[in-house]
Amino acid sequence: RLARALQRARSTRDRPASILAREFFNDGSGDVARPHDRYNDDAWRSLPRRLLKLATYLQDPSSFSQGSDDANNPSDDADETRRCLAAAVFAMAPPSFSDDFRRLFEALLNARQKQWKKENMDESMDVDDNEVDNGDDDALLQDEDQLYQSLTVLGWVPTQLRRPFREALHSVTMGVIFELVAGNFEEEGVLDSVLQWKDAVLLPWAYNVVGSEAFVQGQWEAQLQYAASECFVHVRMMGSEAFVQGQWEAQLQYAASECFVHVRMKELFEITTEYPDSLPAVRELTVALDRTGRLWYQSLANEWKNALMARLLHPGAETTQIIEVYINTIKVLREMDPSGELLQVVTQPVRDYLKGRSDTIRCIITSLTDEENGGELYEELRRQDAKPLEEAQLDEEDDEEPPTFDWEPPPSILKRRGVITGQVGRVTSSSRRAGDILAMLVSIYGSKDLFVNEYRIMLADKLLGNLEYNTDKEVHNLELLKLRFGEVSMRQCEIMIKDLDDSKRIHTNIHSTLESNPRENGTPVVDAAIVSHIFWPALQKEEMKYHPSIKSKLDEFSIEYAKLKNPRRLVWMKQLGSVELEVEAYEKDTDGNLVSHTKEVSCSPAHATLLAHFEDKSEWTSEELSIKTEMPEDMVRKRMGFWVNQRVVESNRSGEGMIYSLISVSEADVNDQSFQHDDEDQEQAVSQVTHAEAMQVYESYVFGMLSNLGQLPLERIHSMLKTFVAGSDHKYDKTPQQLAVFLQQLCKEEKLECSPDGLYTILKKRS
Repeated sequence: RLARALQRARSTRDRPASILAREFFNDGSGDVARPHDRYNDDAWRSLPRRLLKLATYLQDPSSFSQGSDDANNPSDDADETRRCLAAAVFAMAPPSFSDDFRRLFEALLNARQKQWKKENMDESMDVDDNEVDNGDDDALLQDEDQLYQSLTVLGWVPTQLRRPFREALHSVTMGVIFELVAGNFEEEGVLDSVLQWKDAVLLPWAYNVVGSEAFVQGQWEAQLQYAASECFVHVRMMGSEAFVQGQWEAQLQYAASECFVHVRMKELFEITTEYPDSLPAVRELTVALDRTGRLWYQSLANEWKNALMARLLHPGAETTQIIEVYINTIKVLREMDPSGELLQVVTQPVRDYLKGRSDTIRCIITSLTDEENGGELYEELRRQDAKPLEEAQLDEEDDEEPPTFDWEPPPSILKRRGVITGQVGRVTSSSRRAGDILAMLVSIYGSKDLFVNEYRIMLADKLLGNLEYNTDKEVHNLELLKLRFGEVSMRQCEIMIKDLDDSKRIHTNIHSTLESNPRENGTPVVDAAIVSHIFWPALQKEEMKYHPSIKSKLDEFSIEYAKLKNPRRLVWMKQLGSVELEVEAYEKDTDGNLVSHTKEVSCSPAHATLLAHFEDKSEWTSEELSIKTEMPEDMVRKRMGFWVNQRVVESNRSGEGMIYSLISVSEADVNDQSFQHDDEDQEQAVSQVTHAEAMQVYESYVFGMLSNLGQLPLERIHSMLKTFVAGSDHKYDKTPQQLAVFLQQLCKEEKLECSPDGLYTILKKRS
């Protein structure tokens, strides 16, 4: 039995196929003991010559000179001989044998590509001389036809060489398409140029490598239709079932489109930020996705989402920039996917991040109403086809038309994504919602009340800073906002603008009365914005005492108002307003000398009151001014810094306090370095402490709920506060996240306690 086994082994070893396989790897050296030892990294360069020898044997087995009976046996089948030779070669093949063929295929295809590039380049193309003129490429191209004939005779490409062939095809195709496509967003026809390169270079090369049998001439038209509908797996993982005769052109078109998608997937952030200039790239990407069976949408969504998270959602990006990119993303995805499903996946991290930023709502409202810097949102508010937010935020199941017996479910996601060729099936409300940018922004918070309240605060600052009583711009913006947010939501804002218009009429009447009855006080100098405090946001309330000269002017105005609007009375918001003063200051002239001159200065009533006291005497301490004005001493020092910087008064330290005095030319020259920095922020009309005050109100509500109802979860407390907290000064407009922070603060203060299951209760202190 052992003897028979040895005899069969010697017979197998002495077969022509085995001998040729050993010679193939030893490259004719004669050393048959360990053929792998002589196999080196440059072995792929000699593959054409060695393959020719194997192909010659298959074409004429009688030419084999080893004298074997099997070589001249006419009964041997040609296919059987081919299989035996392939088995012998691949049984002896080293691990790098497949990589050698991949390198050979890459070199051949690159040589074809460089030759095509040289033939088609023009003056506008920048081509590297080393890339075009290459002697190795010329040598490969000379033996190219003979190599393809050898591969056709051996029949290895569709079977044993399937993987290296497809890897080489994918690698070179990706490199060429990257060179043609990367960074080119504005030019149209980029995808067409890729497909032209596929037809000019890739298709003829694959035809030569695979052989004419795989390209059935009569089926080319059917293959092109097949490319748009058949779904393949990744080209580097295709199995033998993908190598069906008659599908090669479709597969190459799929491979080119897939590589195009891969290149564009790495540039999604740039495409988004450069929109609408990148609109051609967006449309061509959609076409390429359609031609690949749209299987890459999930990968596209993940890549897009990761790019936004890495390059946009970080503390270094301004909120306005994030909103601009978010708006561009909505527009790009509107072009690619009218159904809106992809939009929800890609933009959800952006929505969550914007919701966590404190200035998001203010930035959105500012962009909506700012003509100079509003940009996309300013134009969005003025859209002719814009609908109220209630209609734009319908659920997907809601339709504008009432249901009928002809109702059908929405089409599948794949069918609803046909942008270039036309959308199949009706457009649902989710796609309408995806097209409304303002509705998408408002839906981040789930309620428009936060936006309305923020607009009220901004409107209050604008109206109270409007010294000319000109409300035309605010009225125009308000009318547009009413179309989107509803008239009921904007009613308080409408009353605020009406208050300013009424103030203009009252101001005109009072000034006419005072001018017709001149008194010792002279020409009236007080203009007042009279507000209905119930409808306005909580304004700043800082107690201070006016200087008698200022108070007399205000009392004069108040008396006339009481006569005009009896029994109403004015309550002055002492911190708010603006005062125009003429002051004597000292500044350097062109020669560097300090000279006295009179200039007009606009300041707050508090600054004017402090300076008015220097008419009574020329020197005051900070403590004396604090007593006179009833302002805290630290606030006096802060505000007097304004007049020090204006070179009207000088400051000197006296113990723990400060001494302020009017300066003369000599004193200004000596104390030229005594000026201090005024770090006071710009005065705002709306109170900045309303949050703390409101939280005290919410605290009483929370304690009342927990006292009566016991343990409550966060969601229940949030809903009850929205229902029961109401009033002229406070309205519950917090998010659940803000409420959670407030409740945790109460827990830290040992007023509440939170159980492991998230239930809050009043902390019972142990005696």
